Amino acid sequence: MRSPVLADSGRQSEIDKKITADANNCSMSNRLFVRLVAKSRKFTKVDFKYSVFDGCYLRNCKFDSCDFTGCRFINTNLHGSGFSGSNFQYASFEKTVIDVSILDTECPGPENLKARFARSLRTNYQQLGDAAGANKAMKVELEASEAHLHKAWASKESYYRYKYRGWERVKAFLEWVEFEILDYVWGH
Repeated sequence: MRSPVLADSGRQSEIDKKITADANNCSMSNRLFVRLVAKSRKFTKVDFKYSVFDGCYLRNCKFDSCDFTGCRFINTNLHGSGFSGSNFQYASFEKTVIDVSILDTECPGPENLKARFARSLRTNYQQLGDAAGANKAMKVELEASEAHLHKAWASKESYYRYKYRGWERVKAFLEWVEFEILDYVWGH
């Protein structure tokens, strides 16, 4: 008997496909793309949520206001591709060729998510041997981590007040102090 959770997963596989036209206002969410090919195509407001891109070649593509929430990029080539207004919350990257400018324009807003995004890109750039990219990602990761730790104990924003109460707030303060000491000693 099949599990109801697996039966309803709805994941579709797109294997060895080529995109031959631009895509606008459509959903390609929860899909497994294996060796997907697209060159110099434009994707506008396309929902890719929770999809996996494995061994894909998406060169010189333009992604405008696309949603990559929870996506995994594995061994994918995004060389020359640009992203504007796209959402990368919870996205992860492994051995993926992607321009470091993504760190300037497409980082998620909340500091904790920004730090995770930068950490994923840092390890990605390290896997590719891109020291400059790894250093830039590390800088973004450290800045976001510091800001998040500071807000965790000092911010009056409702998110932080609700999530960090009592001893959690004290623990966050101690983590922030440790971070600042290490920053001073090692000069991140």
